[in-house]
Amino acid sequence: MNNSFELKGISSADDSQIMHSILSQNELKGELNVKNAGTCFRFLTAVCAIGNNEVILTGTDDMKKRPIKELVDPLRELGANIEYLGEDGFPPLKIIGKKLIGSKVSVKANISSQYISALLLIAPFLDNGLEITQVGEIKSQSYSEMTISLLKQLGIEVVQEESKIKVAPCTGSYSQPIEVEKDWSSVSYWYELIVLSNFNSKLQLNGVKLFSIQGDNEIKNIFKKLGVLTLEGDTGIEIVKIKEPNFTQFEHDFSSIPDMVQTLVVTCVGLGINGKFTGISHLVYKETNRIEALKIEIAKLNYSLEMIDADSFEIKKLGELPKKVSILTYHDHRMAMAFAPIVAVMEEVEIENPEVVVKSYPEFWDNFS
Repeated sequence: MNNSFELKGISSADDSQIMHSILSQNELKGELNVKNAGTCFRFLTAVCAIGNNEVILTGTDDMKKRPIKELVDPLRELGANIEYLGEDGFPPLKIIGKKLIGSKVSVKANISSQYISALLLIAPFLDNGLEITQVGEIKSQSYSEMTISLLKQLGIEVVQEESKIKVAPCTGSYSQPIEVEKDWSSVSYWYELIVLSNFNSKLQLNGVKLFSIQGDNEIKNIFKKLGVLTLEGDTGIEIVKIKEPNFTQFEHDFSSIPDMVQTLVVTCVGLGINGKFTGISHLVYKETNRIEALKIEIAKLNYSLEMIDADSFEIKKLGELPKKVSILTYHDHRMAMAFAPIVAVMEEVEIENPEVVVKSYPEFWDNFS
């Protein structure tokens, strides 16, 4: 495949810039430090496995606590030479790039869709392509489907059959520019702010596509039920609060959009309604254990969070919101951004370590102010 096409609109987020910086090198070799960028680590694990050099792939102490075994195992099945340099199953990794000869692999699908996406991204460069069998309940499927959509845009043949994904080896070339869409997960915090604001509050979001390949754009349908209408304009979208929610119990399955859980939990707290959240078991594998972090922080807002089973929890209102609150972020960008909008219904919200937003949305606080 011709790899000279232009990529437009690369995000200023730390994760994107770290990946761009590493991939801009003439060769991937020596030590590659992705800091706390989990997406970069997973994708680069697969990319370096089919490279030509020896790489030490590492990151921060927090990164070294995030599991990678469920990606390393299938890569090894394909013939990859990968060694753990610390605790088995976790970063850092020593990878000696080589030609992979396998063409079929099985992957646990209930931990991170990025394991699937990492394999999808190298599949076209294997001589016989790749057949991926997803084992177990499939989580975050919308994200792997986004990867498949982009592969098809590049002219790669991809066939999905229930739990199997078959990717053909690339045979053509691609040279047209690709525009990176605005991130819908970042858009969610503005929906949260509007729904917690006064009737008829509105916000223009330039550059955001109403119809997107991103699964997180489901957020517009969820917030429509909460009274926020999304309108398409010439330069993006406008979101408008047209009514107050008329129910006291929110329920949704977040299996395909797990990054939206924090947004909706805090939205429910701000609205004073109870909620049931399902499809959430894999939140413990994120930047922090997001379930435990949410439980601790919403308790400060007089809400409880209790597990129903391993894949669902409920939140309940215990009392009125305090006038002021200080929120811990646990090194998690989404904790900071999800809790910030609740200031619309409180006197003061302090976010400790607010700089964590640079991971995905460096301009967040400037935009918020």
